[in-house]
Amino acid sequence: MRRRWLLIGGAALALLLCGLLFVFVIYGHVGAWVVRSKVVPKIERRLGRTVEIGDIEVRRGRAVLEDVVVRGPRDGDEPLARVDRIEAEIAFWPSLVGDVEIGRVVVDGVRVSARRDREGDNVSDLIDRLRGGGEEGGGGGEGGGGLGRLRPERVELRGAFLQLRDSAEGITVVASGVTAEAAPGEELSLLIGDLALMTDVGPYASAEGVVVTADPDNLVGSAAVEVGGGEVYLWRGMTLTGVSGSVAQGEQPGRLEIDLRGGYGGAEGTLWQARGWLAPLEERGSLAVKADRFTFGRIASVLRDSMVRDFDDTSIDAALTLELEGSEVGFSGRVDLSGLNVFHEKLSDQVVRDVSFRGDLAGAFDRRARVLVIDQAALETRGVTYQVAGRVELAGGVEPDGAVRAARRLEARLVVPKVKCQAVLDSIPEELVPHLVGFQLTGNFDTDLQVGIDWADLQATVLDGHVGIHGCKVKKAPKAMDARRLQEPFEHEVEVAPEKWETVLLGPDNPTYVPLDQVSPYLLSSFMTTEDSRFYRHRGYIPREFRAALIKNLEAGRFKWGASSITMQLVKNVLLHRDKTLARKFQELFLAWYIETVLEKDRIFELYVNAIEYGPGLYGIYPATYQYFGVHPRDLNPVQAAFFSSILPAPKRRYKQFCRDKLTPWTVKKIERILRLMHERNRLTAEELQLALATPLTFQPNKAGMCDLKIPEWDITPVRRPRP
Repeated sequence: MRRRWLLIGGAALALLLCGLLFVFVIYGHVGAWVVRSKVVPKIERRLGRTVEIGDIEVRRGRAVLEDVVVRGPRDGDEPLARVDRIEAEIAFWPSLVGDVEIGRVVVDGVRVSARRDREGDNVSDLIDRLRGGGEEGGGGGEGGGGLGRLRPERVELRGAFLQLRDSAEGITVVASGVTAEAAPGEELSLLIGDLALMTDVGPYASAEGVVVTADPDNLVGSAAVEVGGGEVYLWRGMTLTGVSGSVAQGEQPGRLEIDLRGGYGGAEGTLWQARGWLAPLEERGSLAVKADRFTFGRIASVLRDSMVRDFDDTSIDAALTLELEGSEVGFSGRVDLSGLNVFHEKLSDQVVRDVSFRGDLAGAFDRRARVLVIDQAALETRGVTYQVAGRVELAGGVEPDGAVRAARRLEARLVVPKVKCQAVLDSIPEELVPHLVGFQLTGNFDTDLQVGIDWADLQATVLDGHVGIHGCKVKKAPKAMDARRLQEPFEHEVEVAPEKWETVLLGPDNPTYVPLDQVSPYLLSSFMTTEDSRFYRHRGYIPREFRAALIKNLEAGRFKWGASSITMQLVKNVLLHRDKTLARKFQELFLAWYIETVLEKDRIFELYVNAIEYGPGLYGIYPATYQYFGVHPRDLNPVQAAFFSSILPAPKRRYKQFCRDKLTPWTVKKIERILRLMHERNRLTAEELQLALATPLTFQPNKAGMCDLKIPEWDITPVRRPRP
């Protein structure tokens, strides 16, 4: 008997030891095997994706999975999800008989990368499966791929990072520092530390501390979002900040009610409100944004480094309505601004004051086609209305035939309905046109301009229409700008050294002044070839030259060419300062038109060759021809004439060739191109061209050693005129 109990006790002890061995040694290995061979395949069938696990550790009541990767067929280089660590509570005793019951699950270090392009996405099929709509998603049995008892009692998400990239719409959403909790029968709660929405077209939005709550069984229909503080960047210098409010489920299923408010650029207080609704699944919505009138003094911190001056003088109110229908967002709105004062060195050399206008805007933006259409943009200021319409087609958008647009396109039209010429001039702030103050005009003005640019074919650029300045007539001009004074000898200032100015007489009493009939016809022909080919035919400027200059600027990627006619260059040198501002350019155009209505073409050309700069402090063709070549202006040969044309864009810099007594290779080729172009335009005979190409350019010896020679006097006799 005693021996029997010993045997029984020994067997029990052996079983206990085996049990302990199973629990503490074999159980872990078996559990890991079960997870890899039984659980993972179920999850893969349910998700329709491969699940890779780096390391699995199973102990009594707990399983830890590390370096988990979930990868699908459309993920590309980055898998849909990476997880650093998953720790799950497992019911121990049921697991001994193969029944896995999961309690609390903690997921750490998640990185989700969802993407969508024109071919599809890598998440929509997963959503269908989880809803039970996928091929393997229905039912909860083994054959159907259901997870059965694998559903956890509670899931906690920590430190997640989500990136959603929609290349079809040009939108990227990034969420970091995401934490969440979910359990059956309980409301989903999700906290996003930092949220950012970026667009390929420029605007973006960001927010901190975003709280999302929803019913797990109806995520979209029950979702509610609370925004504690955010900002929306619209364009440079315009940022909506302090964004707060809510986005919550409304009375209608699937419709979110939006109620947001905020300020600008960090300014305190509420300066705008946005109310409306959004039905995400239907891609429909409406939002009304309104900014009640306020002065710019309230956003002074935003404007401190901007063009705006005297903030308290400016006030604004605006309203904008957005209507979403599918991929298209329609918009309409108005703005009323008064008392704006601005300064920028490229605009004007003084503060432009009291800019006031009212405007209306209507159009639409198609997100998938990436096309912005402006149906109407009317701006009314000081009694003159400017109307703009057009469309911008961005690269990457979808064409009607399904092709993807390779480069952007632009179409625009500017219309100024018929209005009094004086009204147009009076509508321009005086600081932009200081030299035009005092002009009195009669007649009517109107404008209809069209621009079309395809960056895939810049040579097809369209610049057409008309500017109705020729319907105007000058009744009276201010004394300083009166073109009639240019019919007689007059004085004007030239810069002979940096910040050193002298007065020069343009007229016969100046011994270095040269009448037009004393200038070499080759020089006049060369100037017309390079500067203004149709000088004797236009009325101040050639519209088609603006198109050619626009194409060159587009190809260069910057504004380098200005299409200035000889008349415009004369205005710049004689009547205006040589500063490079938009204000000067506008006045230059106006005064060129005006001078052409008063002066003869020969008089304009004569003043031009005697006034422009040919080197540092070297004004007028008479001193220039002697300085460079030691000859009278009437004796210039074609090569010397072409040289003067080659230096005009930058005479101070290219003058150094004379000091070094050597032409640059660029100038040599430029002179040859000018000569050949003169021949093509019948300004040089074939014999003259061949002789010119064989004639070397020789500078006068620089005896003084400092490029500064004394100018002699010559007798003057008439010479042959050039062919127009």
